[in-house]
Amino acid sequence: MGSGWRIVSCFHSSNRFGTARKIAVIFLLLAGIHYTFFYRQSLLDSLNRNPSHKYNCSSIAYQDKIGIKRNKSVCVKFGGGLGNQLFHFCFGYTVARKKNMQLIITRKNILTQYFKLVPIYWKHYDLNADICDGLPLITDKGYDCGYDKKLEHLPSDQNLSFLGFFQSWRYWKKYENELRQILQFQDNILHEAKSKFITILSKYQKYEGIEIIGVHIRRFDRYDTDEFGKNNAPKEYIIHAMDYFRNLYKRCLFLIFSIEMKWTKKNIPQTGDIFLVEGNSAPVDLAMLTLTSHTIMTVGTFGWMAGWMTQGKTVYYMHPATPGSAFSKLYSNYSDHFYPGWIPME
Repeated sequence: MGSGWRIVSCFHSSNRFGTARKIAVIFLLLAGIHYTFFYRQSLLDSLNRNPSHKYNCSSIAYQDKIGIKRNKSVCVKFGGGLGNQLFHFCFGYTVARKKNMQLIITRKNILTQYFKLVPIYWKHYDLNADICDGLPLITDKGYDCGYDKKLEHLPSDQNLSFLGFFQSWRYWKKYENELRQILQFQDNILHEAKSKFITILSKYQKYEGIEIIGVHIRRFDRYDTDEFGKNNAPKEYIIHAMDYFRNLYKRCLFLIFSIEMKWTKKNIPQTGDIFLVEGNSAPVDLAMLTLTSHTIMTVGTFGWMAGWMTQGKTVYYMHPATPGSAFSKLYSNYSDHFYPGWIPME
């Protein structure tokens, strides 16, 4: 009896498990149908109705997992001064533009304070300003600080994060008109720049006939060349560049901008066609430089951006690095850095 009961009992137990499996399969099928036709759409509708809650760290990962598509993102580690950060933005914008991705700009980025840039996250995402820190960096010690073709062929089906210097017009030549339209100064900065610009010009009689040239003097340190191999532009170059414009136009006015005015006053002859612009913030200086007609830059990305934004004649110092130095090795070809048509001088 006992043995027979056990056999029957096992039979009935096996039958129960088979029924349970059938019920489980049916339940999973119904759950899949419910998710596909009802819950997933309900989730999408809910997210669209509440954009402020549309994304956070967990929902991004969850939506990726369940197959809700979004554009992949481009992050650039912004750093350095205003000129460097503008190069970072132009590079990141172009990568995202070419690959139909989204460049991430957070509210803490200084460019959103200086320019009319709308902070961009994953659409309305605004819960974690450091979201880019969670993405793997694109790193390769072989990358060129000027132009590197390898960066043109990165995948568009994954998030991309960049750290470094991408200082070449070649990356974004195709989109530079778009970039100039996007990089509009905030109204308060442009108003201050124009007000000071007009005040300076009012000191000169009949200034309408004067060709106005912006001069940006960058000094890295107290030495002409630092241990890394970066060269400061010598005073002879600056005087030579100003004489170039004096010979080109009948009347010139040079507006000189520099954080090293002590060096400038000591080394640049203070002739009647020179005005030293002092006491401004970096964005106001840059905005004033773009109001001039032409540019004399020394070295550095701030002066570079001034020339590119102004779009007049730009003269640059042709020896920014000591040959064979560590700094010179970061750029395989300076023509990839300096904009075509600009005028090299020494």
